[in-house]
Amino acid sequence: MTVDNIVPVILAAGKGTRMHSDKPKVLQAVLRRPMLAYVYDALDAVFGAAPLTVVGFGADQVRDAFPDRTGGFVLQEEQLGTGHALQMAWDAAVKSGCEYCAVINGDTPLVTPESLGNLAAAAGDFDIAFMTITPNDPASFGRVVRNEDGKVMSIVEAKDYDFSIHGPVTGEVNAGIYLFRLDTVAPLLDQLRNDNMGGEYYITDLIGLGVGGGLKVQGVQCGNDTNLMGINSPLELVHAEQTLRRAIVNTLLEGGVLIHNPETVIIGPDVKVEPGAEIYGHCEIYGKSVVEKGCVLGSYTTVIDSVFRSGATLREYSHIEQADVGPDCIVGPFARLRPGAKLHRQARVGNFVEVKKAVLGEGAKANHLTYLGDAEVGGGCNIGAGTITCNYDGKNKFVTSIGEGAFIGSNTAIVAPCTIGRDALIGAGSTITKDVPDGETAIARGKQTNLRRRLKKS
Repeated sequence: MTVDNIVPVILAAGKGTRMHSDKPKVLQAVLRRPMLAYVYDALDAVFGAAPLTVVGFGADQVRDAFPDRTGGFVLQEEQLGTGHALQMAWDAAVKSGCEYCAVINGDTPLVTPESLGNLAAAAGDFDIAFMTITPNDPASFGRVVRNEDGKVMSIVEAKDYDFSIHGPVTGEVNAGIYLFRLDTVAPLLDQLRNDNMGGEYYITDLIGLGVGGGLKVQGVQCGNDTNLMGINSPLELVHAEQTLRRAIVNTLLEGGVLIHNPETVIIGPDVKVEPGAEIYGHCEIYGKSVVEKGCVLGSYTTVIDSVFRSGATLREYSHIEQADVGPDCIVGPFARLRPGAKLHRQARVGNFVEVKKAVLGEGAKANHLTYLGDAEVGGGCNIGAGTITCNYDGKNKFVTSIGEGAFIGSNTAIVAPCTIGRDALIGAGSTITKDVPDGETAIARGKQTNLRRRLKKS
């Protein structure tokens, strides 16, 4: 059930200097998926209103990465701090017609809908609510200051914390996820100042301003939930990625997927693996791939946005991308299926075979050292070792069509466009440039000449 009176605001304008990358921080990938995509998923599961995303550094890159979110971007031309980013989005939040806005950083890929739901539950009771955690290492997160009665007084950035003023640290820090009632918090926005060590307008100052203005302020304590922490460095990104990877693998194991050497298996969050599938270590599966029951995926294989249908086998050291592997097919070892490859039931693609934008019919075989590009291969065909469909003339791509039951001899080059008929036979070593009718044999190679070897005189 979604909450309809809260509009999410995502802060995604930062460069992320510590990532040492020219890419906006929110586009850094976790399991080959931008961090921001995980945040969108979590928000969509809780809030009915479309998120507002504040962009700045690399704004066009962020927009291009999420074309379906185009209407919800707000530009922060100068990155003057989190408080300034919220000021830029405030009018759009008010126009949403919602009573509250929820603010979250775009670099929190591990945040869960459950956590956001706990924060949303504070709506109606408080003017300001924010999530706090007590991690083992508080690092540079803002320190939460409470009075002797435990009431929240303020959040102080780590570099501005003064023990003589704010008292001893408690270990409780700000998680960077907030809930603001739009009408009561609006007057506080103009009170934000940048007279601090960073010279920025901090969103955290709204907590102290709210307390001072008599608003109801609540710190929602979330214990040691490090999933709420943002990612600021390659080390933190890798730790988050490992956390997510383990969770995905463990969920699949508990659901009936057999995963050997699970610590070496990487499976993306959008991958679907059915119970009864079997995966060996050092396998990586990404994107919207699907692995059905009875499939076996071998070691050192990579699968991206591909489908393996029931009973299919992927042997070691193979790379599969945007391919559809039919039931009971066998692929590999050392095979490459590129975008547009489609294998029907019991087709085989063997070692050092590359298939691109080509269809192999039921039971068709290409077992060795072959390139099939822009091709239609009928059921039951046998493609000999060293066969090449010559599909490119330097300007255009052309299609090769091979009929059912055809036998293509080894080391054959078929120059497209070309049609090989049903049950046709091509002699080994041929270069075929013309169509071959059904049932006929074609041989296109130079006549062999044997020359007597002349011995050199000593």
